[in-house]
Amino acid sequence: MSRSRFTRSFLLLTALGVLAVGCSGGGGEPSPSPTPSTAPSAAQVTDADNGSTVQLARGGTLTVSLESNASTGFAWSVAEPGPAQLELQGEPVYVAPDSDLVGAAGTQVFTFAATTAGTGALTLDYTRSFEEAVPPEQTFTLTVEVE
Repeated sequence: MSRSRFTRSFLLLTALGVLAVGCSGGGGEPSPSPTPSTAPSAAQVTDADNGSTVQLARGGTLTVSLESNASTGFAWSVAEPGPAQLELQGEPVYVAPDSDLVGAAGTQVFTFAATTAGTGALTLDYTRSFEEAVPPEQTFTLTVEVE
């Protein structure tokens, strides 16, 4: 066999060997597949959930609906700093009551996106914006676990 023919055959067999090892996974351990999150992709909480813990998948949505009475000057706001795991989506929405009674309470709705895995505390304070030195009338706290 001539030298150039031998070289070509050697290179071809080497390339086929490399290709075979690459296709077989290199003989190493198989890589584990990611474990899917068991946390829900959406959670809704109300006043009744104050002090509780909620689990949420990363990329999921948390909706917080709290009783509020705009006619008194009180409103809910996120206490600073908010948890790093959540990002407020727009401004909170006030939903008026289904009542003809003057001064009846409605609901203030906050929507958050779960952006980062981890655990944090979400705190909302019920205050009047024009009373800066007065402690909150109410506080709502929720522990959020994002997977």
